[in-house]
Amino acid sequence: MQVSAPQQERRAQGPVTGRGEQRRAALLVAARTVFERKGFLDTRVSDIVREAGVSQGTFYTYFDTKEAIFTEAARATIDAMLVSMIRPLPSADLESRVRETISRFVAAYRPHATMIGLIEQVGTFSIELRDLRLELRETFVRRTQRGFARLVEAGAAPEDLDVEYVSEALGAMLEYTCYVWFSLGREFDEDRLVTAMSGIWLNVLAPKGAAQS
Repeated sequence: MQVSAPQQERRAQGPVTGRGEQRRAALLVAARTVFERKGFLDTRVSDIVREAGVSQGTFYTYFDTKEAIFTEAARATIDAMLVSMIRPLPSADLESRVRETISRFVAAYRPHATMIGLIEQVGTFSIELRDLRLELRETFVRRTQRGFARLVEAGAAPEDLDVEYVSEALGAMLEYTCYVWFSLGREFDEDRLVTAMSGIWLNVLAPKGAAQS
């Protein structure tokens, strides 16, 4: 579709009025709704504008393509998930800290599972979306790595713990379990699952079986 000069200017500058910001936000909400309902491949721009109740001209005022609005909706999803994982003050004992970390990740993943699955799908043919998905994972892994390093420094975890690779491995376990649970539909009892995963983490962090403070 040919983009008019005013549309191109609006894209470059972003919404300059409250109404413009509202329209753009409404398009993003509609896009996520449609993508989650129909999937990325089957969604068309016409589906998004119908859901948002606007014209295609309005869509192209703010976004070039379906891929462009998906990328922005994906980034908003990841930002929301990361915000929801911000930690409060940690519990005093290691066992509680581990359980809270896992529970918080599960709670943050659950409402965004469909979009995360779509990001992974689109990431197989979009470098930008692949990198965005890795950004989410690496942010969580880095947070976990910093926490494990503090435990080692405090003498609450083995001195020879491979903080980097243990964080990668335990993070992958947690992520894939959530994917199997929320995207593939495997039913789990949440309390049992969190308890089981916490036990695995604790066996690595406190191999003698004693949760240390």
